[in-house]
Amino acid sequence: MIQKESFCACRIRSEAQREGVLFMAASAAVKFIFAGELAVHRQFILENCGPPVPFPAGTVLSRAAEVPARVYYLLEGMTKVYTSNTDGYIRLLGYHRADTLCVLDGLRGVMPSVVTIETIMPVRAVPLTSEDLCRLGKLSPEFALDLAFFVGDTLRLMCFDAENQSIGDVGTRLANFFLLYRTSPDYQRSGFVAMSQDNLASAVNASRVQVARVCSKMQKAGIIRTHRGKVELLNEKTLEQWAEGSAR
Repeated sequence: MIQKESFCACRIRSEAQREGVLFMAASAAVKFIFAGELAVHRQFILENCGPPVPFPAGTVLSRAAEVPARVYYLLEGMTKVYTSNTDGYIRLLGYHRADTLCVLDGLRGVMPSVVTIETIMPVRAVPLTSEDLCRLGKLSPEFALDLAFFVGDTLRLMCFDAENQSIGDVGTRLANFFLLYRTSPDYQRSGFVAMSQDNLASAVNASRVQVARVCSKMQKAGIIRTHRGKVELLNEKTLEQWAEGSAR
């Protein structure tokens, strides 16, 4: 059973967040890396669900075209979300870090997944069935509401991706992606877009050659500086103009 004290603390934190700009529903930003959106409910989940399960790096938690049995509340580690075709081309869609839910395709538990979700470092997670989520929602309406907002945030990313992919120019797509990535906690912490050109190409649905060519132009224009496995954004105002097609 849920402890009254932890439930009250959870509710107070949730209500406090609703009054401030940090509450997830108030954020208009689209996210490529999800991290911490459900942190306020971490202890609540640990107290009312089964024990955490460790997964080594490279574990496929959900595979496209297969029916997932569970979703996972991540406690530690990181997963990537992607699609792939018969030629082995991988289309990167996003990342999940701690205190988020991944394998949202498993919410119903009866339909095949559209995407594949794989751990890219050791992960510790709490497996949850749709019955678990229903029970948690009844115990805590705050959790149910924040879960709905979280699903909405992932939908926003998919809508952003669909809109960005409708743009034919790789330079515009890459500039838009850099602007999206700069809002992530990872970028705020490190100051870099921590992705290789291969991963950038996968994220913007382009070839590595195309991305390398655009990065070279941006670097010569003083917009970015490339490093091994990461990109530094030097001039975000010009990057915004590049995304609008007015700086080239």
